[in-house]
This record gives sequence, C-alpha cells and structure tokens, in this order.
Amino acid sequence: MTADPLSAILSLIETRVVYSGGFSAGGAWAIRFPPPQKVKFFAIAHGSCFVTVDGLPDLFHLNSGDVFLLSAEAAFTVASDPALPPADAFAFFDGERSTFAHLGEGGDLLYLGSHLEFASKGSRLLIDNLPPVIHLSGSETGTGRLRWLIEELVRETTSTVPGTLAARSGLANLMFLQLLRGYLSQERGVNVGWLRAACDPKLAPALSLMHCDPARNWHLPELAKAAAMSRTTFATYFKAIAGIGPLSYLTEWRMWLAERKLREGGQSVSMIAHSVGYASEAAFSTAYKRVMGSSPRRQMRQATVSN
Repeated sequence: MTADPLSAILSLIETRVVYSGGFSAGGAWAIRFPPPQKVKFFAIAHGSCFVTVDGLPDLFHLNSGDVFLLSAEAAFTVASDPALPPADAFAFFDGERSTFAHLGEGGDLLYLGSHLEFASKGSRLLIDNLPPVIHLSGSETGTGRLRWLIEELVRETTSTVPGTLAARSGLANLMFLQLLRGYLSQERGVNVGWLRAACDPKLAPALSLMHCDPARNWHLPELAKAAAMSRTTFATYFKAIAGIGPLSYLTEWRMWLAERKLREGGQSVSMIAHSVGYASEAAFSTAYKRVMGSSPRRQMRQATVSN
C-alpha cells in the first residue's frame, strides 16, 4: 500500500511524539517555561489561560479543547492573567521525577504537554516548514476528533492501569497529526514548502509516484499527467506550492532517503547511489554534497562514529 505524501515525509524524518506531562491550576497563577529544545505542543483539557511567547507580539487566549504548538526556540508564559508575575517552571517540575504539577488553588485548568523527537537531521523538513506557533481552536469546524483525543489523554493521565505510558504517547502522536492536519487545511497562512505540498490534493498523485519509486528516471510530462495538468501548468503550480520545481523536489527526496540509508549503515555508497536512481557514484556524491552540505562518505563515517 502506497503511503500518502504526508505520511511518507513523517516516516522519512522518523518523527516520535512523547507525552511529557502537564499541570492543573486554579485561582491567580502564572508559570514561565524556558526556550524548548524540541518542538513542543500542548492541549487545554479544560479551563482557559493566556499564552505569551518571547519575541512575538500576540497574546494568545486558549480555551478548553484548544491545542498550541511552539516550534520557535523562545521562552513562553502560561497564565490566568498575563499581568501576573510568572513563577519559574523549574520550581514546579523536577526533571523526569516530576512530570505533573499543581499551581494555585483548585483545578480550574488542566494543561497537557508533549514534544517531538526526531532520529535524523531530516527534522528540518518539518521544523523549517512550520510557523513559530500554531493555535488551533477547539471551536473550529472539524476539531471533534481532536477533542476526543484530549478527553482520552485525560483519562490515561489519571489512570494507573498497565500500558498508560504507551497510550499517552500514542494519543499525543494522533493529536499532533490532527493539529498538523488542521493547520495545513487552512486556506491562508500556510508556508510554502514540503508540508504544504504534501497536503495538496492536486500534487498528491505526482508526489506518490516519486515517493514510491525514487530510483526511476521520472520526466516532467509523466508527473504532469499524473496530476492531470499540462507540463507548464504543473511545473508552475508545483513551485508555487512547494517552493521548488518537481525535479528539484525529486532530487532532494532522493538525498534525504540516502541520508537515512547512510546513517543506518550496512550498504556501500555505490549501493545507496543505485537505490536512489544514480548509475554513477560520482554523480550521486556531487548531488548529495550540493543538497546536504557534505559528502556521503563523510556522512557515513560520522554515522559509524555515532553508532
């Protein structure tokens, strides 16, 4: 079964979503988090709060069912009132031993957080295509599944039955996917790039062809035919959505596939070159260095040292 373009990209960059905990809060409270080293997102299970992010002028008002993603490496504050002086998050969370905290009095708000982990530098394909923040409101059309996931995550967070850690991360993974779908379904404000192309229904047939058989010597007319467009219209439309032309996209896709193979080991550079459509190791090495910034043999040596 051929993976859809978005699933293929997420699989390539080996995205892993980890549930990292949260807090309940009541009364007057404010908490400040340091700049995250990973892409972070959180859901408001119930209640409401305000979020400010360093370097951004916006004041975000989050309500029950809202999900918020932060890809920028910027400190942020969550509060019942943005005018309140915030307490340092380190005062409430003690590393891995304490993943849930209670702020203020009562339980007016329940905040559940997660973050993304990546196994390769291919994560740039995702991070570079995300805006600094995404705020998806629980009141928006089509967020019913997201609300259900939040409710299930609350149940698993308070459960002590076996398998809760796996269930939390699984639900957080689905929540991230729904957040991504919600963002990419917007008609405006979605950055030009790989993610936008992956969710464009007009480009999906052509992308699936390239993803399914990257070693094939694809030609523009074949890809345009799959997208039911003329060659010129297809090339123009593809670049407007993806930011690069279709054959440049194919080259980059091949190089990211090669990067994963080099990192995994077990194959020679020549074998990897052939697997992504290059008859000549020299031509492959030139293309790889142009796209990835270093030679494939250097990448292979670095992977060997890391392993």
